[in-house]
Amino acid sequence: MNDVVAETQALRRWLFDEALPLWWNIGADRRGGGFHEQIDLDGKPQALPHRARSITRQAIAYCEAGRLGWSGPWQQAAQHALDYLQAHFIAADATVVSVVDTSGTVRDPTRDLYNQAFAMLAFAHGHRCFGGRWREHAAALRERLDRHHADGSGGFREPSGQPPGANPHMHLFEAALAWTAVDDAAEWRAMADRLAALCQQRLIDPASGALREFFAAGWSPADGVAGRIAEPGHQYEWAFLLHRWAALTGREAPAAVTRLIAFADARGLDLNRGVAINSVLIDGGIHDPTARLWAQAERVRAYRIDRGARDDAEVGGAIKGLRRFLQTPIPGLWFDQLTADDRLIAEPARATSLYHIVSAVAELAA
Repeated sequence: MNDVVAETQALRRWLFDEALPLWWNIGADRRGGGFHEQIDLDGKPQALPHRARSITRQAIAYCEAGRLGWSGPWQQAAQHALDYLQAHFIAADATVVSVVDTSGTVRDPTRDLYNQAFAMLAFAHGHRCFGGRWREHAAALRERLDRHHADGSGGFREPSGQPPGANPHMHLFEAALAWTAVDDAAEWRAMADRLAALCQQRLIDPASGALREFFAAGWSPADGVAGRIAEPGHQYEWAFLLHRWAALTGREAPAAVTRLIAFADARGLDLNRGVAINSVLIDGGIHDPTARLWAQAERVRAYRIDRGARDDAEVGGAIKGLRRFLQTPIPGLWFDQLTADDRLIAEPARATSLYHIVSAVAELAA
């Protein structure tokens, strides 16, 4: 058995036998609904206000768990998250608020693009698994964004008035691709095409091949250091999504896929720790050497689509890098951060990371 097979099997066993049961049995908020934001490393959930990004990601994770063959109560868990999302987060104008408190009362009514993107993505998974009104919710939200927030370049203005950023648009792209795969409506493919073009024409620096994170109005790079920041995890994630876009729409994968992965590998990997770091500068230098769990999951996905250029040791190494974060006293939890001096930080496990781990397992199963 080679490293890739062994590492994949170990990761899948951990997900199916430990993480998915734990986050349903302990992570679900049985009193107020939805899911808890965090679980302490001693196994106690924290009763914090519920964020839209956490509830939507848990819905996505359990829908995907069912598709992957988990025999646990994935339908019950996914529906638990979706019911809470529908009851407490979807506003009358079809947008999604950011935070509700544990009683279900809106605590932060902000409508940022990031949360709209994850709502659209959760709606796609809800539609695929359960049918119902999720298509209508998604179409109404897409139309709202198109009518009130389209910026004319293929992207969207932040409802809050904040400068544009790559990350919310990446997840809007992800949502449009998820809908393209399950719905024949031409609007979803058109949205995906526009965001793919935005990425290649505005977000990627042509000289380095790196994707910038932060921008000013008109998609010019943000001033100062912010405009030079690139996150290796996002280079991998955009590469994966561009590859998926090409496959779904019958195109050849764009050259940007290979260039993004190459940049992340060359600038963003710490070979001594075996992990992708948080951020670098597109013109050279490390910006933040800490490593986070989610970036390791995205490295795994990118290596799977780049499998023709990867040997087993590289793919196995990427999975090992992810599994480092999963070695907690209570199986099924995780560490989120690995410091520059190779120490895992003991802090509560964040619910939002499950979505990334499930996504990596899904790609390894493809």
